[in-house]
Amino acid sequence: MFSLLKPKKVNINTTVALLLTELNVKVCSSTLNTALEDHPEYPSLLSISECLTEWRVANEAYQINKDDYDPTDLLFPFIAHLQPNGGNYILVTEIKDHQVSYGNEKEKNATMPEADFLKVWSGVALHATPTEKSGEPNYNKNNFKDVSNKLKLPLLVTTILAAIALSINYQTINLQYSLSIAIKLAGISVSVLLLMHSIDANNPLIQNLCSLGSKNSCNAILKSDAAKVTPWLSWSEVGFFYFTGSFLSLLLVPSSLSILTWLNVLALPYTIYSISYQYRHKNWCLLCCTVQVILIEEFIINYFTNGAFNLQSSTLINVVPSVLLAFTLPILTWSMLKPILLKSVLTQPLKKQLKKFKFNSDLFKQALQNQPKYGVSNDLMPITLGNPNAETIITMVSNPFCGPCAKAHQIVDEWLSYRDDIQLKIIFSTANHDDDEKTKVSRHISALSLLNDTKLVERALNDWYKQGAKKYEAWAEKYPVEFDKEISDVTAKQKAWCDLTEITFTPTILVNGYKLPEPYRLEDIKYLLS
Repeated sequence: MFSLLKPKKVNINTTVALLLTELNVKVCSSTLNTALEDHPEYPSLLSISECLTEWRVANEAYQINKDDYDPTDLLFPFIAHLQPNGGNYILVTEIKDHQVSYGNEKEKNATMPEADFLKVWSGVALHATPTEKSGEPNYNKNNFKDVSNKLKLPLLVTTILAAIALSINYQTINLQYSLSIAIKLAGISVSVLLLMHSIDANNPLIQNLCSLGSKNSCNAILKSDAAKVTPWLSWSEVGFFYFTGSFLSLLLVPSSLSILTWLNVLALPYTIYSISYQYRHKNWCLLCCTVQVILIEEFIINYFTNGAFNLQSSTLINVVPSVLLAFTLPILTWSMLKPILLKSVLTQPLKKQLKKFKFNSDLFKQALQNQPKYGVSNDLMPITLGNPNAETIITMVSNPFCGPCAKAHQIVDEWLSYRDDIQLKIIFSTANHDDDEKTKVSRHISALSLLNDTKLVERALNDWYKQGAKKYEAWAEKYPVEFDKEISDVTAKQKAWCDLTEITFTPTILVNGYKLPEPYRLEDIKYLLS
């Protein structure tokens, strides 16, 4: 049962997760999935390599000549690329006695004959080596979020069940009432699953349920015209209204049981219609059949209960308004939620297509080179971090008291911690007068940069931008430095440069002198830099 609630495992994601587990590198599952799937080259070996690099795991890919390969020369574990089924990956942990030990999304500890492995292996292998710094930054915090998100659904279900238990009037409870409450809850559960299918047929839980049995095809049934009452109303929605409305009726007015009994009788012809349709088309929808079983079970319970079909006029007068209210509530709720959910799901494929377009490196370079280019000379004395010989130079025009600048600095600082192909230059936009707090900070950092201690400058910048309330005196005391008129000239030159280039807002990002074009943001370009 619990396996149905788990999403289907994706080959590349699972293989990378197995590798990280084997290397004892801590990365949250949500971080792993997001990083891989957001990569413009997903699901390629390049996406694996660059994500491992981001997590500070040294890695290298090899092309092995299978004709003269020696398994004793290989480094384990390694990710092997297999050719069948359009290409997939396995984690090879050992090759011994002509047996290959491996893991993938289907099995964690499997073996295959070495000869069979060589037939399907493309010869491409990616080996990774962890270091003391390997892993996800803020792993404990993000892992706590992951666990909390996983507990949301169980907590929600528990809260709903507790609310239901507290709302029941136990003095009027009897066997039929108890069974009716239980059967309505079962019906609501299945109806919700059917609604989930109508919104997103690719939902992992729905896919798992609909893949049970060789002749089970929910899509074939639920996507047919027979599954709709009208073009805008499906039988799944009618079922949800029926079970939820009758359940609320029982909670609000237990005496509505007789009305709901006859309502169940009116629903029985639908069971014949649904089952006969599935039988004629030789396709069975597990969820649809479950609904029919629930309706029939409800009738059987009512049939063998004394007085269930006794409907008195006085009961109708007193109960009907409450019953109508109970049925109106789920109808109105769903009518508001449905367009929101549909819009959210329908925009996902469009977002993926736009992402592929946006992260096309050729298009990015063309858009970048169409922007104005600004020269950043050494006379400006910008703060320089990263690899001084890197071909890619990111220039950030910053403001010491700018919130978005602090975020931009954090992003680039993270890149510099695991990449050696980027150089960062920081130019400050200030008023350039002695009483200006921004000017004081920029002069202080510029003076620190003249000490030729890059690590000191990095710590000073990080500490400054991480401060909640910016207090220059306390920060300056932690990083003491003396500066003279030369530093005042630096801020004057940088202000003049900002005025000349008409850069009026911060942060402004330049890539190799070109202004970053819309709609690209700084965090978008980490896979586009080369």
